[in-house]
Amino acid sequence: MRSLAALLLSTVLLAPTATLRAVDTPKTEPAQPKGVEPDKDAANISGQAALPKFIPDPSSTADYNRAKRTCTGVPSIAVSRGGRLWAMWYSGTTPGEIIERCANAYAVLSTSGDGGKSWKEVLAIDPDGPGPHKAFDPQPWVDPDGRLWVIWHQTGGKAWAVTTDDAEKEKPVWTRPRVITTGIMMNKPVVLSNGSWLFAVNRRKTGTVSQLEALLTRDHGRTFFTKGRLEVSYNLQPYEPMFIERKDGALWLLTRTLQGIGESLSIDGGATWEPLKVSAIRHTASRFYIGRLKSGNLLLVKHLGIDEDPLSEGKARQRRELTAFLSKDEGRTWSAGLVIDDRNGVSYPDAQQAADGTVYLCWDFMRSRHQEILMTTFVEKDLLATNDEAAGRVKSNRRLISKGGTSE
Repeated sequence: MRSLAALLLSTVLLAPTATLRAVDTPKTEPAQPKGVEPDKDAANISGQAALPKFIPDPSSTADYNRAKRTCTGVPSIAVSRGGRLWAMWYSGTTPGEIIERCANAYAVLSTSGDGGKSWKEVLAIDPDGPGPHKAFDPQPWVDPDGRLWVIWHQTGGKAWAVTTDDAEKEKPVWTRPRVITTGIMMNKPVVLSNGSWLFAVNRRKTGTVSQLEALLTRDHGRTFFTKGRLEVSYNLQPYEPMFIERKDGALWLLTRTLQGIGESLSIDGGATWEPLKVSAIRHTASRFYIGRLKSGNLLLVKHLGIDEDPLSEGKARQRRELTAFLSKDEGRTWSAGLVIDDRNGVSYPDAQQAADGTVYLCWDFMRSRHQEILMTTFVEKDLLATNDEAAGRVKSNRRLISKGGTSE
């Protein structure tokens, strides 16, 4: 294997012919996987003086109500077994800053018991109020046991989580906050065919190197360990990775990079990975969503058409026209596409399919102006429609989850 220095020099830019080498990882695994135990001192692990602060019913407070928000975005959505919806995003109160640079940012959890017609913010998570720390990149997830996970990240690069067995209740009882890992794991984990849960993590290792990690739990989230990792030049800014378990058993990693979607494959359960390469799926440097539907087909939500390259269209076209696609052949080919929202300034899709087949999709619109978190619903057959009826139905199903800067 080439030296790390030579590797970094040769991979500053990711081109269609360029690849990145995977990190050599042991083929064997520990008999007892190591990880962060839930009852350890999470405050000491995080390097912070105190556990994060939970603020119930934030809209009723002076500091966390929607009217004070200056930026709102980066949403994710989850559906409980009984159909209750949970959405998360983060908001900031620093005037004149985009959400990524907002120093006073906190995560918000909202829920709907009527299929998204109405929403209620039930929780805000903030490390220290007006202090130097912030909470960001949150993700709700309902695990195979029916537990609702609330995952978020704080200044210092730690991924935190709480869980509840009350996913059907508007005001659940939460476990004590704990740290899961170092790094960002803002996309939904994959439940593998062997019953393990696989989380995709990106972590900046040094000033020039990032790691994409396969974080595994075999005991329903009690402990976690790193199955394998892939080193990538930080200059590529490889953010927001996610996994698909293919029908042949291989793991397919897809991640956002500065030159579109990067991809890698593992045929040994995530222990070792092929060099990162540019995917045939064209995209801008922004979050996309990919997941497996109950039918076994794949759902992809991205900007523009499947063959359109936003990078060649200029900045004005980069974050527009969120479109959903269906693949019946493990991502080799895709449907023509169902336009979800054709405006400029739409971004960060996330989705989950409910037990009845309904797909719930959320995204944000104009984070520092309109500050809108939106959702809609559709079913798989809508993705294959050849007329405008499905697009009209998706638009009519659109609902507003939250609008920052207002008292609505």
